[in-house]
Amino acid sequence: MRDIPDFDTFVKVEPIHKGWSGDKKYYVETKDGEQLLLRVSDVSAYDEKQREFDIMKKMSAIGMKMSLPISFGICENGKSVYQLFSWCDGIEAKEALYNFSDDEQYEFGQKEAGILKQMETIDFKPASLEWSKSYGERVERYIELYRNCGYTFEGDEVIVSYLQTHQHCIGERPTALMHMDFQTDNMIISPDGELYTIDFQMCGVADPYLVMTGAGVSAMYSVPFAMGQIDGYFGKTVPEDFWKKYNYYMVAEMLYAFTVGVNMEEERAETLHMFDDEVERIKHNGSLIPTWYKKSF
Repeated sequence: MRDIPDFDTFVKVEPIHKGWSGDKKYYVETKDGEQLLLRVSDVSAYDEKQREFDIMKKMSAIGMKMSLPISFGICENGKSVYQLFSWCDGIEAKEALYNFSDDEQYEFGQKEAGILKQMETIDFKPASLEWSKSYGERVERYIELYRNCGYTFEGDEVIVSYLQTHQHCIGERPTALMHMDFQTDNMIISPDGELYTIDFQMCGVADPYLVMTGAGVSAMYSVPFAMGQIDGYFGKTVPEDFWKKYNYYMVAEMLYAFTVGVNMEEERAETLHMFDDEVERIKHNGSLIPTWYKKSF
């Protein structure tokens, strides 16, 4: 790492062991007291990391509160690629929200919805994208991955059948450049009460409704926050069409999460609990509106 520009100004470089990413991550302090985040990856990931860094520059250019991209390049004698970002001081939102009242948690959720709307304004159009076809192909890959993962769960064929017979729910949707894991795990609440977005490894062009499935994950930690996410995006009247798409996206992404998390007991247990509810809803044609979404709290 010593060949990273300005490495000689680093007075503290501490490894960070939290998170799923295979990147090596470090908390850095400089001689001037600046706090930074350093990510180091194998050089084989150069193109992927360059794209990720460029996307973050586009997102920071619209004023998003986030870990800001500073520099990018090759290090360790050509063996690695590095990304240097500003450090977001604070506590992970899923932990910090417990320190706030329900009304304050709801307001944070509304702030998150505002960030999502900001992302929709980014000028980033793919050469061509038929969203319904693209996502349908993704769902088929999810199903194939599940069938080959070596684990099963009760009611899995109900889930698979639903995904295969309800692709029409998606239709053609507007797309935008999105943070694809947009929930409380990837947000920081700063000491002065600002909400920052972190961990941009999963970014791409998608239907914003897909990204809003993050509210279902957030609801496991804070129902008011999750409600604020939905209400902040739509106002007090949520279109019925949204819930149809939300449920389809949620079931598909849960199947994928189960597949990639099969070796992580806690993650697998959380997903299985959510599957129990979805299997019952599908079997009995239950309400599309999730039970956590209430009119009051």
